[in-house]
Amino acid sequence: MTKALMNITSFHIVSDEKKNSFDAKLEYEFFNNFESPHTRKSYRSDIAQFFEFLSIHFKTVTNYELIERVHVVAFRNWLTDNELAPKSINRKIAANSSFFDFLIEKGIAKINPCSSIKRPRQEVRSPTNDLSDQEIVNLLSLFDSVTGPALLHKAVIYTLFTTGIRKAELINLRRKNFTVKDSHYLIEVKAKGGKILTKVVHPKCAEVILEFITYLESQGEKIHPEDWIFRPSRNPLDPTHIIKPLNPKSVDYIVKTWCKKAGIHHRISPHSARASYIGSALDSGIDLYKISKDVGHASVKTTEEYNKRRQNLDESPVFGLGFLNTKKTN
Repeated sequence: MTKALMNITSFHIVSDEKKNSFDAKLEYEFFNNFESPHTRKSYRSDIAQFFEFLSIHFKTVTNYELIERVHVVAFRNWLTDNELAPKSINRKIAANSSFFDFLIEKGIAKINPCSSIKRPRQEVRSPTNDLSDQEIVNLLSLFDSVTGPALLHKAVIYTLFTTGIRKAELINLRRKNFTVKDSHYLIEVKAKGGKILTKVVHPKCAEVILEFITYLESQGEKIHPEDWIFRPSRNPLDPTHIIKPLNPKSVDYIVKTWCKKAGIHHRISPHSARASYIGSALDSGIDLYKISKDVGHASVKTTEEYNKRRQNLDESPVFGLGFLNTKKTN
């Protein structure tokens, strides 16, 4: 069988003449080896984009063995010319590198053309905007008297800003993940890389979540332990089917809409809540390592990147130098 390029539409590895039943098994094995649905989706997109790039710019490349490092370099430079963020470029190269390692393991390819490719430095071009503590106070105050379906919005906002969890983690929270231990409410979150985080929930946030659950039950909905906590209040396409996770775009809408109502008009996203959580905790003097562990970062350097708040210049270490401190006595 002639080894051919990946079909970027169906994501099947196919022969030049017809699909082979083993190709579907290869596809399943590669993508389903990644535990996170988000990772699988991203890798599919990134690999497809590379092969689409080849099909447009290097039409003579018709099988894996013809793909060389120069093609990956050209792909990287094309992404850079299109002003893609360094972090995204690196992810796309990493996805394709992982795919070629898999092909080598299966005897389908002989080399990994992504090896030794110089990758751009991952400086953040457009840092996530966080909110000041006062802006968050103003935002939360809008929910003091909301009732009915708006309780979903209230629960989403409170949970994002007081736990620092990611949008995908919030969407996937189930009733069984919200528990009580030693008088403390907890949520169990499946984070990036398959890590399981157990986070303490602030009493006010727990109260808001319980208020929303109580509202759902008052509408005749039975909340099963496996049911998602954050679910749509209505489904126009199928009114009988609302026991499903909240759509990611709905979370974006909730955050942006209520921030505008609070008079916050700079660029805001659900990730801004995570940045605000980390920034506020750092401002309060909480240990960097504890915060990093709490939010599931693999490195404290990642946590430090979220601290966009202006530092107090009066607290600079320069004012604590003993040899310049005129008040110091021997």
